[in-house]
Amino acid sequence: MDRDAKYCSAFNMDFSETVAYNNPLFPVYVRHGILSTYPNYSAISHWHEDLEFILVKKGEMTYNVNGELIALSENTGIMVNSRQLHYGFSEEHNECEFLCILFLPELLQGNKWFYESCIEYIVRNSRYPYLVLGKDGWQGAILEKLESLYEDYAADKEEALCGFRAMENFLSVMEILYGRLHEDRRLPVKENGELSALRNMMAYMEEHFAQPIALSDIALAGACCKSRCSMLFRKYLRDTPVAYMTKMRLKKSLSPLLYSDACITDIAYEYGFCSGSYYCEMFRKYYGMPPLQYRKMQMESGE
Repeated sequence: MDRDAKYCSAFNMDFSETVAYNNPLFPVYVRHGILSTYPNYSAISHWHEDLEFILVKKGEMTYNVNGELIALSENTGIMVNSRQLHYGFSEEHNECEFLCILFLPELLQGNKWFYESCIEYIVRNSRYPYLVLGKDGWQGAILEKLESLYEDYAADKEEALCGFRAMENFLSVMEILYGRLHEDRRLPVKENGELSALRNMMAYMEEHFAQPIALSDIALAGACCKSRCSMLFRKYLRDTPVAYMTKMRLKKSLSPLLYSDACITDIAYEYGFCSGSYYCEMFRKYYGMPPLQYRKMQMESGE
């Protein structure tokens, strides 16, 4: 994952994550990831319009999708559907190398009938917040196409050629998914009210991260009481609201920490921490070292 994609998060009006695509004008994201580069071997929970595909190359990790934990082993993967809460992690801090590929569904929006009948049938299918992808059969075929696409980008092929290959592979993957999902005649499931409330609370925290936020404020954004608010964060994110807010603020603070000469105290206040010393304390807790040491290490590594 490059520095811009890894450290500089942006958000849409609904506070879903804006993906830092390889080419900002072409909504495809293709990266090789290493889990140990994330604090405590864990990404932070987020959601976006894009379909996300993970292919584990070495090691293993756990993926949390809407609070459900899915174990991923070597040469297996997962498809996370549009707008689902998700993140990968390793509780035991085991290393994991993986490919991460995202496609924005609107990339295939050239024809209204086709998009509404075939593409939205997949991305708005509430029966499938995710699909585990094994090594064999149609699942293995999807993983092969994803790996082939990564190899095109890794080989630094001409940009237009990568674009053609991305469209070809994305369309093939969607055709496979449509065929498999269309065979399932189960009735669709209603939107989970708990997830809607949680998204609203997370959106509120994103919008007000620089301000002091009380648990009661977060709960109000989800139209629930404080105890239910805490329960929802534990159930779906395996975190407390306060811990999630701290991780989010720290992640946002990486941009000025790495790309400017701003002092620690200024960064701390700008990103919602009550003091420079508290910011340093939390940074050391989650990143394993003080912020200035982290800045120096990243500059020396050239990442």
